[in-house]
Amino acid sequence: MRVLAWITEGGWEACVDAVSALHASEVTLIYTGQLDVPGPRGRRHEEVMARMSALAGEAAEALLEDAEERLGRPARRIVATGQPELEVMEAAREVDVLVVARDGRHLGPHSIGHEQRWVIDHAPCTVVIAWPTGAPDGDQHPPKPKPKPKPNGKPKPTPKPEPH
Repeated sequence: MRVLAWITEGGWEACVDAVSALHASEVTLIYTGQLDVPGPRGRRHEEVMARMSALAGEAAEALLEDAEERLGRPARRIVATGQPELEVMEAAREVDVLVVARDGRHLGPHSIGHEQRWVIDHAPCTVVIAWPTGAPDGDQHPPKPKPKPKPNGKPKPTPKPEPH
């Protein structure tokens, strides 16, 4: 079984632990990053972007190295830049199982980001969703749904024009 683990800062340990439980024959760890600097481009924009890209690459490699160490076996590593969901979908075409971690800060639908939700909904393979240690559990009361407005019993009559 070929497994792809989407490594993120908030859930990488849970991803790796889930991969370990799957007894995969082949493991790929993918980290996706997207550099985006808001505001107008300054005269040193290219230099700043190159430095930021190098630092982001180093951080991604370090995170993947930590993930591989926790996994306890060699894994293929991918550092991708661009739209995270597209990069993960491309890598997921080559595997049997994709492991994605929730963010660990929220219960319910907000525990999965927009990119993760899109990938979960469109993945070309089986998806395993891992829940990080220390995340809120079912013992905590989830937020109550907002009450729906009650319809008024009768519509208000429209005033009739007065005769002149």
